Amino acid sequence: TSQNDPSNVCGQGSPGIGLDEPAFRVTSYLEELEKHRFSVCCHPAVETRVSTSITKHLYFGVYAIISELGRGHWYSWDLWSIMLLVVLLWFARLYLHYFSQWVLLHAISVPVTKFQFYPHTVDLCYQNSLVRTSEELAMIVVGPLTLNTVMLLMVLMRWGCQLLFGSFPSYLSKLIIAWGLWTMLDPLAVFVVDAFLGRLHYAPGKPIADCAKMYWLFLRIEESGILGILITLLLYTMLFLISSTSLYLYLMRMHNEGWLMDIFKRIQSDEATLFVPFDLEISNQELSYIVKKAEQWRGINGEKRKVIVCDYIWKDHANKSDVSSTGLQLPNEILKSIGSSGAVTVHVSIYTVHLGGFQELYRHFLRLPSGAIVE
Repeated sequence: TSQNDPSNVCGQGSPGIGLDEPAFRVTSYLEELEKHRFSVCCHPAVETRVSTSITKHLYFGVYAIISELGRGHWYSWDLWSIMLLVVLLWFARLYLHYFSQWVLLHAISVPVTKFQFYPHTVDLCYQNSLVRTSEELAMIVVGPLTLNTVMLLMVLMRWGCQLLFGSFPSYLSKLIIAWGLWTMLDPLAVFVVDAFLGRLHYAPGKPIADCAKMYWLFLRIEESGILGILITLLLYTMLFLISSTSLYLYLMRMHNEGWLMDIFKRIQSDEATLFVPFDLEISNQELSYIVKKAEQWRGINGEKRKVIVCDYIWKDHANKSDVSSTGLQLPNEILKSIGSSGAVTVHVSIYTVHLGGFQELYRHFLRLPSGAIVE
């Protein structure tokens, strides 16, 4: 025999492999699609602690803020525009914080001896002896609460623009994120500046830091400022929770139409907990519209369309259903959604009826027991 004879090549193969057996199995297109998942979480859904869940949400929120505000290279216009926006919002946050305190002092008829603006702080001096405990508490929280109110107004404006125009400028959306970040960090920023300027100590004629107001008040009244420190920490904790929650909800629910929430669910949730509609799934209103238009349709040669509705009751007879003999070829995911024995599946068929009596299938739909309608 010739050396180029294919039989020699096959005969020299490894033993145990027949000539009619393929060397590898070719997977079909549907089998390849089964390998894909819409959730990247590969572990099964297990009970997780509340602290672990909060940590995941916190980590994802911080990463999302950094990625949204710090995106781009150092030479890109986007990065420098965001940096300029953050710097401008520093001044807006600072002056609005102290301006709200000045308004509160005028509202409670406390004379202000000094109110002067600086790039890094504001000197706001008043007679502390004329302020009661409840009013001093209001002086501490009025600044952060005003910033949170502005944050709420921005979110409402963004929601209204989304309803009216269907979109919102991305730069303004980043402005809301930057403002929410400064709102959350406002007590810390004020504390750092006041500590650097030496406002933690009481001095006549000089402003007192917000975090030290309750300490000196209780020290003057009860000769012990420990309770004032505890109250201040409690107030700042509550303000931080309010501002961080509002920022997180906006970032996850409204920013970029909530795509961050979709990403978080895909990377943290198990696939069984997510809902994804079928391919070619339609609503009940759309099906009603299609059926109504089909009944009114007339062809140029006198054709008309007829709608036929059949109910199929699925029964389990040796893992075979009664509908298998009807010739309906259903995808695997639809067969899985049919459920247990006794479930009813509605088959809606639309035929084009010609003058000679010939019926041609135009479109047909299945209403599954779960309520989904698939074409």
